[in-house]
Amino acid sequence: MMKQKIQYKGMVLKSVLLLFIFNFQLSIFNCHAQQRVSLDECLEKALESNFSIKIIRNEARMDKNNLNYSTFLPTLEANAKQTQTRNDSKTENSAGEVNKVSDMKTDNYTAGVALNWRLFDGLEMFTTHEKQKELLAMGELAVQQAVENLIVNVSSAYYNVLVQHHKLIAVRHSLEISTERYEEAQVRYQIKNLSGLEARQAKIDLNSDSSAYMRQREALKSAYITLNKLMNADLQLVNYVQDTILLGSQLALGTLEAKTLQGNTTLLMAKKDQRISALDLKNTRAVLFPTLDFSSGYNYNKTDSPSSNNTLNRTNGFYWGFSLNVPIFNRLQNRTKIKNAKLELENTELSYQEVEKETLGDLALLYNTYENNLLMVNFEIESADVAEANLDAALQKYKLGSLSGIEFREFQRSYIDAVDRKLSALYQAKVSELSLLLISGEIRNSLVME
Repeated sequence: MMKQKIQYKGMVLKSVLLLFIFNFQLSIFNCHAQQRVSLDECLEKALESNFSIKIIRNEARMDKNNLNYSTFLPTLEANAKQTQTRNDSKTENSAGEVNKVSDMKTDNYTAGVALNWRLFDGLEMFTTHEKQKELLAMGELAVQQAVENLIVNVSSAYYNVLVQHHKLIAVRHSLEISTERYEEAQVRYQIKNLSGLEARQAKIDLNSDSSAYMRQREALKSAYITLNKLMNADLQLVNYVQDTILLGSQLALGTLEAKTLQGNTTLLMAKKDQRISALDLKNTRAVLFPTLDFSSGYNYNKTDSPSSNNTLNRTNGFYWGFSLNVPIFNRLQNRTKIKNAKLELENTELSYQEVEKETLGDLALLYNTYENNLLMVNFEIESADVAEANLDAALQKYKLGSLSGIEFREFQRSYIDAVDRKLSALYQAKVSELSLLLISGEIRNSLVME
């Protein structure tokens, strides 16, 4: 009897120690709590500090810098040059007279200003300017696409933190119940002097729930790290998200299809590709037209040659003129370029049709998943509520002795499984909703930010 009491006291001490460790770890985790940060604030921080967004925005600025009127403007160049030569010369005439000059120095100075202006090039300058506009628009769409993807990624990571947080609450609740069950089993073991089988099994289940709690804490910390990476924030920041996953009003497939054809970023970029190919075709046809250039300038030329008969030679003055170049035959290269440009334009049109079909197909698949996820949310919320009520009732029966530990453990597992399914269903439904908003181009305007 004394031995049993000693064993019992040791197990109680272990239980108390386990609870102390649990509460201590929980206090450490909570001490890192940060001020609550909403999804709006997470998105704002991510858009301001994300490296990929910064790079793409810089590329868009480069396209903006390239958009100018340089193709319409003339070129103006100035040049200057000075050369000196030193020669020894020897001449002999028919009478046999020899004339030698040593170290004959000649200095030559030239300078000038030249202006060249292409007045007509088959309208290539106009189409080039339009192409620069389209490239700028393409760069802006690339920024828009990166922003949309970042919004979805940050939102998904944010909601995953919420899911892991609520799972931690459920696991902690299960751990508290297992602790209560273990204490109840210890009391029964002491009073009724039973074999201790139930107490040992309760201890095993308590240890199992303690391990599950630690694993869930790890999962929550990992979810925070993923979110912090997207925001370029301190990776060790935790416990600043306290929110609820709220689904928006149900989306209609017909409305989504219309918005997708009108505002999907990938389709808009494909349309820009078509426009750029059409401008490339115009540029290629421009080689069939003549070009007209205007040139003007001022030249100065001076030569000093003290050893020669003419010691100074200088010319200077203005010039201007027009130059007309008419292409007649270029070994059929121009015709080949035009044919290839037409094929390239046709390819971009086919590519757009292909992208449109694929996008609408992806939309249909996403919407099918979205509808199914909405139905699952309703089922799983109801199942989780019932499982929690059953667990409370089972705990009371267990305390009264009308329910075995093994049977009670099944109710406990059913509760955890139901909560997991409920949270997973909510998360998958929200991710499906975000995906539909992304593909329809409404993610920036229609995103519900709780």
